[in-house]
Amino acid sequence: MTGSDDKTVKLWDLATHQTVHTFYEHSGAVMSVKFHPHGSVIATGSADNSIKLWDIRTHQLLQHYAAHDATVTDIDFHPTGDYLISSSNDATLKVWDIREGHQLYTIHGHKGPAHTVRFSPTPASNGTGGGQFFASAGKDPVVMTWKTNFDQPMGMNRWTDRLDGGCNGMGSASGLVC
Repeated sequence: MTGSDDKTVKLWDLATHQTVHTFYEHSGAVMSVKFHPHGSVIATGSADNSIKLWDIRTHQLLQHYAAHDATVTDIDFHPTGDYLISSSNDATLKVWDIREGHQLYTIHGHKGPAHTVRFSPTPASNGTGGGQFFASAGKDPVVMTWKTNFDQPMGMNRWTDRLDGGCNGMGSASGLVC
């Protein structure tokens, strides 16, 4: 799967090196493409400030988010496949509940464009990992590590324990407990 400056996303057959399908719905360069952990859905982030989710079997657009106020620079699926996180040149990170089809949080932490974001991968043998954390990096040049609590009830304590040692003026209104 590839995203391109020509505003397309191409799904490739690795055996034949041929294009299986081309998705044309973005109006800006495609900056990030990711496979859903269960494999039949892809997500794309674009310079048109949007995120789109596609079914690769039917080639149908499943969800569209007018996501950010600037280019979506990166996206990543939570290992459960229930959540998506995005970073943007608007200096924010956003968390999306893709089961329900809406945004959960906007996170303000970077002082400039946020370039990349990743959930921790599947759990290690000791039970750590598996989406319990995510990290972001930006132009500021800071790498921030955050802890998620997806197993906690919905509420202001859903995102807790920022690990980089300070709130930088953020508080509970940002959905973070510092």
